[in-house]
Amino acid sequence: MTPQSSIRFDVLTIFPDMFRGPLDQSIMARARQEGLIDVQVHDLREWTHDRHRTVDDYPFGGGAGMVMKPEPIFEALEAIRPLAEPAPYVVFMSPQGRRLDRALVDELSSHPRLLLLCGRYEGVDERVLQHAVDLEVSIGDFVVSGAEIPAMLLIDAVARRVPGVLGGEGSLDEESFEGALLEYPQYTRPAVFRDWPVPDVLLSGHHAEVEKWRRRERLLRTQARRPDLLEQAQLTPKERAWLAEATGGVADPGFAQREVDGVIFQARVAVVACAQGRVLLHRTVGDEIWSLPGGRLRVGEALADAARREMQEEAAMRVRPGEILWVIENFFEFQAAFDGPGEGRPARHHEIGVYIEATVPPRFEEQPVFFGAELAGTAREFALEFRWFGAADLASVDVRPAVVVPRLEALLEARR
Repeated sequence: MTPQSSIRFDVLTIFPDMFRGPLDQSIMARARQEGLIDVQVHDLREWTHDRHRTVDDYPFGGGAGMVMKPEPIFEALEAIRPLAEPAPYVVFMSPQGRRLDRALVDELSSHPRLLLLCGRYEGVDERVLQHAVDLEVSIGDFVVSGAEIPAMLLIDAVARRVPGVLGGEGSLDEESFEGALLEYPQYTRPAVFRDWPVPDVLLSGHHAEVEKWRRRERLLRTQARRPDLLEQAQLTPKERAWLAEATGGVADPGFAQREVDGVIFQARVAVVACAQGRVLLHRTVGDEIWSLPGGRLRVGEALADAARREMQEEAAMRVRPGEILWVIENFFEFQAAFDGPGEGRPARHHEIGVYIEATVPPRFEEQPVFFGAELAGTAREFALEFRWFGAADLASVDVRPAVVVPRLEALLEARR
């Protein structure tokens, strides 16, 4: 996704003063002064109507703590939305949300306007999440006192993706997590400090060798410190083989696929989401072929985890996987994935497809059409169109594999 040339952040909080210091210093201050980012902080208590300016209440059913009330939040959102165009993408900072990582930062930087809702106490009324929030975001598997500091981290991370914020755009090229790899070690003068020398290659003046050293150091450091990132890294077969040899182990196996005698064997998960007598299909924007959302399984990945990952990556959607409906063997010729053994060329495929039912958030059920992108684990980006189809509509479009169409029609008929 392409970062916006400028981004507006609206922040809704009960502690607006917390944002005055961090956003008025260094890079963030310059970005605001130059109009590259606009940060508007709103006090939630301005939308209360009692003398105590109450924003929380006791939870129904009992329990510890207090819950933020829906009324002031909805009033605030309805008042803030028309303050600028376009309507904001609403993010709720929550330990239950999608983990904030490089891929999500890139996704968020493609929105021209973000509204960050900062929770406190035991959280917010669930109706806010169901009907007003587009995405829940977590900064990690731990709990802090409130969402203000996480919101500041998100603003800083997303703002850095806006062209011009860092000055030279090359500053982003080899940062940690660029290409799903950690950054290489950095050294400066003196060349020898307390008998600890800088690696000779960095003093050689041989730029090609320096780049090769940096690339290998990134691979080694990622393998040692964050091996989970290698699942998403764009590594050549030679690099994977070298990494396995250098570490004395086995490099990340990546997707469950292999090419044998020109045929690509792979395992795939397909998400079957049904709602209101319709099934959710998607296609690459501009293409005529529709299919169920999903993608290739990773080695050792649970089916439910694969369904969650694919829908989160493609549509920023948090689904609830259910039962396995079908397992279908499929043979076809199609363009191979750019990050797989076929490297984007037309190839024969032998695929085992596992079709798993899943429930989508209610707000997606109300959208007849919405859009996403194929990003994670691929060398290129593809815009995706998602659309709901009734049983009678399936015959009018090209759905692949075709063998799944009568199964979908029967499933929709059974769910009526």
